[in-house]
Amino acid sequence: MTIELSEGARTSLDAICDTFVPGEDGLPSATDLHVPDVILGAMGSNPSADVRDGFAGLIEGWDPGFASSSKEDREKFLLEWCDSEDVTQRAAFQALRKLTVVLYYTLPWQGEGKNPVDAAIGYPGPHGPLEDAPPKTIKPLEITEDTELDCDVVIVGSGAGGGTAAGVLAKEGLDVVVVETGGYFSEEDFDGAELDGFVRLYGGGGVPTPDQSIALLAGFCLGGGTTVNYTWCFRPPDHVRQEWKERFGLDEWMGKDFDDSLDAVWDRIHVNSENSMPSLRDVRFREGLSKLGWDSHVMQRNVLGCSEEICGQCHYGCPIGAKQSTVKTWLQDAYDAGARIVVNAPVGKVLIEMGAAKGVEATTSEGHKLTVRARAVAAAAGAINTPALLSRSGLDNPNVGKNLMLHPVLLLWAMFEEEVLPWTGVFGSTYCDEFLDMGEGYGVKYMHASAHPSDLAVFAPWRGSSEHSELMLSLRYTGGFGILQRARDAGEVVVGKDGLPTPIWHLSDFDRGVMRKGLDGLAQILEAGGARRMYTSHAGWVSYDPGNGGREKMLKAADDYGWGPAQVTLGSFHLMGTAHMGSSRESSVCDSNGEAWDARNLFVVDGAVLPTGLGVNPMITIEAAAHKIARGIAAKLT
Repeated sequence: MTIELSEGARTSLDAICDTFVPGEDGLPSATDLHVPDVILGAMGSNPSADVRDGFAGLIEGWDPGFASSSKEDREKFLLEWCDSEDVTQRAAFQALRKLTVVLYYTLPWQGEGKNPVDAAIGYPGPHGPLEDAPPKTIKPLEITEDTELDCDVVIVGSGAGGGTAAGVLAKEGLDVVVVETGGYFSEEDFDGAELDGFVRLYGGGGVPTPDQSIALLAGFCLGGGTTVNYTWCFRPPDHVRQEWKERFGLDEWMGKDFDDSLDAVWDRIHVNSENSMPSLRDVRFREGLSKLGWDSHVMQRNVLGCSEEICGQCHYGCPIGAKQSTVKTWLQDAYDAGARIVVNAPVGKVLIEMGAAKGVEATTSEGHKLTVRARAVAAAAGAINTPALLSRSGLDNPNVGKNLMLHPVLLLWAMFEEEVLPWTGVFGSTYCDEFLDMGEGYGVKYMHASAHPSDLAVFAPWRGSSEHSELMLSLRYTGGFGILQRARDAGEVVVGKDGLPTPIWHLSDFDRGVMRKGLDGLAQILEAGGARRMYTSHAGWVSYDPGNGGREKMLKAADDYGWGPAQVTLGSFHLMGTAHMGSSRESSVCDSNGEAWDARNLFVVDGAVLPTGLGVNPMITIEAAAHKIARGIAAKLT
């Protein structure tokens, strides 16, 4: 399915793409690589009619004189939209920019020889499937016709929450069916290709808020986020659990029961620090922290047998099977205990009869209707899709979709004199908690991760094609360092008449202040670590060259340009809170057992059930919450 444009609109789209990436210095242009065709196909497959129509309307309404203008005038036109006071224009610019540059640097090369784009930036390209990749160990149930199943518990989703719940419940002797929207991919499928990874493992990529305030990224495959996350493991901070008790009346989540679940998760997924060998980026990061005398820790990760030679691929699936995802642990436990697993089957709604959950209805990607009758339902579709599922199922609790809690990430790119080859080495093996609490329990963690062409393309500013090309050509010398923030103020997930979710979130004044202080601290670390230049993910040029002006100038440039929607590119991989538990229906969606106030035997077991953000990567907390809630489900049903 592709969007059909008029001849004039198609000419405009081609010109837009070639303005972003004209293919200078002998490199192919965006149209040479058929980027506009892929954009039309990608937008045409978007499930939202509003998104499809909005994109088509934007291009059809484009200035017809744009395509015949000079390159300089076209760049000036786009930058006017980039810097516009009109949020709609800024958001449109960012959407077009991201689509074009990401596809340009990730589309598979169709010509002979090496990909000239990869060669120009020194990137080796995807490694391809490994010859000795282990085979799949789970055989999903094949649905070849309209089908009805019966079980004790049906679980919607298979990530940190759903996968863990499946393992616990199946080992308790319950008959479990897991229904996953995405497909089943394993080591033999993980070829390191960026675009292929986005399409298969993330459902096409990140989900931005309509105004481009932030892009949200979540796993869309068997294992969910645990298949594609960074393997960074943290227990929930004590002050966060104390807040759950004081603000939400969740007294028992401070006690031994949850501690036991945390310990069980920690052990089952084999968390350790022995597999955190420092990369070239880590060496620079640790050097800066050491010179400043700041807090520094070796990352604890859920991996076994990590290899520096084939590492840096965590977000596209671990090709050697070192990552201890739910597919390798809890889901395998469930499957071995007799659980049935269905993939490629989006769930439309929970069946609720006489005030109780009785199963789910789904439709497979091939169009077959699947009805699963169950004594209990566990929703684990993620903090974006779980509230949509509850809404489509008729829950009228006004808290559904509210309280979207995020960990926004601001990137600071650091360029060094020597190559750091940011796509190589362990994904990230160092973190800093120097400013974890800047007041009221809110602050930042400093981390870094491997970076591939698409990462730099998305988070680097575009101030003209030549300037952007220079940044991309410097990839081998550039490391991406992150300010992961515990945002205080929430957004929401709005469910449309079509049943599809739309995230809404803005960086509040309070959270902007914390992020600004975090940026200043990270700049100090990288300066001490030897960076010769650094720049942020603002849409304007916000940079700092150590020795050529103070950090204050960088912070002022950020303030002058702005921190608003589509003025700074932020991302979040940690999505929580939209069906959270609490002590009353008036203020929450679920009780302290994870059971929905409005439907008996309907439980939420994913990040949506957490009442606040954590300030740390949430996988351990989500798995432990699912473990605790699943033990309660088992006790209730047996």
